[in-house]
Amino acid sequence: MSLIDLHTHTRHGSICGYMWPDELVEQAKKVGLDGVCITEHDNFWKPERIEKLGRKHNFLVIGGAEVATDCGEVLIFGLHDLPFYVSDIEEIRKRIDRAGGIMIVAHPFRGLAATRVVNNNPSELADSIAQQRIFQYVDELEVLNGASGVWERKLAYAVAGYLQMKGTGGSDAHGITAVGTCYTHFERRIRNEQDLIREIREGRFKAGNDLVCK
Repeated sequence: MSLIDLHTHTRHGSICGYMWPDELVEQAKKVGLDGVCITEHDNFWKPERIEKLGRKHNFLVIGGAEVATDCGEVLIFGLHDLPFYVSDIEEIRKRIDRAGGIMIVAHPFRGLAATRVVNNNPSELADSIAQQRIFQYVDELEVLNGASGVWERKLAYAVAGYLQMKGTGGSDAHGITAVGTCYTHFERRIRNEQDLIREIREGRFKAGNDLVCK
């Protein structure tokens, strides 16, 4: 079993981040996580720097990225470089497939939730919203995001169910106190990026948010 926060940002690679990588890892250990994924905005850590950070703290650190596409933002793993000019979701999917990676929709309904009608039932919207183009290209969607509200999460779960996806969790932490507010609970031990990719493909995981009280 492994509890991993799949979605975090640091001052090292995200302009909006305000915690250092060491602070991220120390907080992850403190709240009971078994690993963290550093997913800077359109920015990739070099694999050797990720490995060095993990060795320093004797803790699992996996490098990914949160990439802006023409359909929305996605978390990618297994692909460690992407030119800034590449934003077409189909092209990114091709590159990820060649690298043997995966792609997850990040906070898929953040903008939609801001314009929602209060009485809308998320389950009644799922079938129509699931037709959005981005869902044709991703492996999973983030159902629990530390910065998302209750209605967004309900809609994400409803769409994930419609698409027969499990749904991942990540804090979207930009600061220390948010680390671990949402995470992904893997049934098996995750030792590296390859394990994480395999277990997501095999569906042996679920989203969680009970480690840190908001």
